[in-house]
Amino acid sequence: MSAQKILSDLKKHFPLRVYGKGQVVELFREMGCYIDKKTPLEVIDAFRDNESGEIVCYVAFGEQKATAALTNLKLDITHPLYRVVKNYRNDVAQALATPDAGNINKGSFRIGDLYKK
Repeated sequence: MSAQKILSDLKKHFPLRVYGKGQVVELFREMGCYIDKKTPLEVIDAFRDNESGEIVCYVAFGEQKATAALTNLKLDITHPLYRVVKNYRNDVAQALATPDAGNINKGSFRIGDLYKK
């Protein structure tokens, strides 16, 4: 499934209940919110990043808002898109973990290369 299709499907379910992984939890803590990985957050919007092609979400906790890559968020296991988002996260992680072919710079890796626009 393409990233654009995933994004379209996600938008049909907004606001979306998610849980933050380490980096997201850390970001909200730095903003003064005391949350952990089991604290529900709410995705209020999402977009495709022009640079990387990755899906980025606007995440809210109370009055605090931040952006986070979809790969750093988890959906509730009962959500109909749970498996789709999990597969997307796994595909992105696998693409980033593959050994460099020749002298390819990982800094120039684009999610759009994995999920064609």
